Amino acid sequence: MSRVWHIILHNLRVLAADRSALFWLLIMPIAFTFVTGAVSGGGGGGEAGPVRYALTVANLDEGQRGEELLAAIRDADEIDILPLDGAGAADEARSLVEEGERSAALVIPPDYSRRIERGERVEIQFHRNPERLNPLVTRQAVERVVVRMNLGAMARTGVVEGYSEIRGDPSEDKIRELEARVEEHVVRSSGAPPITVVAERLGRSKETELPEMGYSHSSPAMALMFVLLNGLMMSSVLVQERRERTLARLFTAPIRRSEIIVAQVGWRFIVGMGQMWLLIALGAVVFGVDWGGTVVGLLLVSVVYVAAVNGLSVLIGSLSRTSRQAESLSLVLALTMCALGGLWWPLEVTPVAYQTVGHFVPTGWAMDAMHNLVSRGYSLAGVAREALVLLAFAIGFTVAAVATFRHE
Repeated sequence: MSRVWHIILHNLRVLAADRSALFWLLIMPIAFTFVTGAVSGGGGGGEAGPVRYALTVANLDEGQRGEELLAAIRDADEIDILPLDGAGAADEARSLVEEGERSAALVIPPDYSRRIERGERVEIQFHRNPERLNPLVTRQAVERVVVRMNLGAMARTGVVEGYSEIRGDPSEDKIRELEARVEEHVVRSSGAPPITVVAERLGRSKETELPEMGYSHSSPAMALMFVLLNGLMMSSVLVQERRERTLARLFTAPIRRSEIIVAQVGWRFIVGMGQMWLLIALGAVVFGVDWGGTVVGLLLVSVVYVAAVNGLSVLIGSLSRTSRQAESLSLVLALTMCALGGLWWPLEVTPVAYQTVGHFVPTGWAMDAMHNLVSRGYSLAGVAREALVLLAFAIGFTVAAVATFRHE
């Protein structure tokens, strides 16, 4: 066993002497975690700042009621109005949405004001393209404004009719006074309605819900990504040792083949676990990530994931003939598994077929486990399935690496 540790310590000393190792093992993961976490929401809980959506508007109305409607929509915090002018504005709005250049468009008809003032039914057209981002958000904002305006119109009509039944037909001045008071009351009450719904989420999100974003996603994702990337890139070390005949000399020494393989896997495992837990600690301290209530579960996922990466690293090093070949293959595999496994975006937002493919690689299962721990607060039992699958990957890669391992 001492011979194994001698080889492990030698490789660790060689790695520590490489100044670029610190850059890729620590500095780059932190930088990527900060950038991706800030872009996707920031904060350990993934609470994003206010998001605004554009609404294209063709206002064909000849009166003031159309402007009043747009003013009410502008007051909605999440909507920015993009006006279209000219005789063909309605057709242009429809075309922009239909061709996918705009998410949604609102068309106010020419007789909007006149029909409103006559108390007639009037329709405004809302065009949406479901393939673009969040047309539903803009539609809901418009509908909220329309509902409030409808309530105001019904309230004004009801007050005038009620006054007529009690005191007789009001004069024109009285009607305007009643309508003004109703309008004032509706505007004042819309900011503090008498009945509101308060939604409270107890515990963490369910499995069917999207995981939290911000640093709650980016911190574990970047830890998994750089452990994978650095672990696979270390496959070139094995190729270099073989080309320099370091391994050949080891095989002539009084040391068993199994001990050499254990040492090759062992030093990679120590580096991977050290990097993983350093990034976990920084995620908690610097980015405020809540890693869940089970350290054992987090440790288990880390161990089997790093073991799977190490087995694949040794396998690549065993199969590659040159260091360049090993590095190219490692980079392609690492980036592919990051994209497929949900490290750059949650698998939960992708189509079902994409999710299925994403679980053919270990990163998909590792990210599921991290979401279960960080976003959903699962216990050890909640990541048992993912850990078993990662263990199967680790065993498969390691067995294949041992079978193909060669020193010349």
